[in-house]
Amino acid sequence: MEFIIGDAKFQMQKFIEKIVDMMKAERLFESQGGPIIMSQIENECGPTEYEIGVSRYGYRTRYRSSVDHINTCNGFYCDYFYPNKDYKPKMWTEAWTGWFTEFGGPVPHRPAEDMAFSVARFIQKGGSLHYNNQTNLKL
Repeated sequence: MEFIIGDAKFQMQKFIEKIVDMMKAERLFESQGGPIIMSQIENECGPTEYEIGVSRYGYRTRYRSSVDHINTCNGFYCDYFYPNKDYKPKMWTEAWTGWFTEFGGPVPHRPAEDMAFSVARFIQKGGSLHYNNQTNLKL
């Protein structure tokens, strides 16, 4: 198995630049009068880093200098979260309703009441939530 931790073979930077250039050409970003206010680039390397110690630090930091980076919260509870700069929005981009399961392992369950409570608490503390995202596609 080969882990995607570098850029040479998989050309991530070229891909991102091509997509961004295409969206700019169509004037889709908010700064151009379009509807897109934020683009999320995600790597899902956390489990790899945690399980086998493969560092994703270089991958995470390589592209931060090329854009105005806004850190966001992903998780079950984000009321404690604050953005990396005071002038940036407090955003929760992945409100987890469950989590990955291992073969034969328990299936995580999160009651709807707990989700509603955590969302209300986050919004009460000034946060913004994008609920219809990659973790909640069927809603």
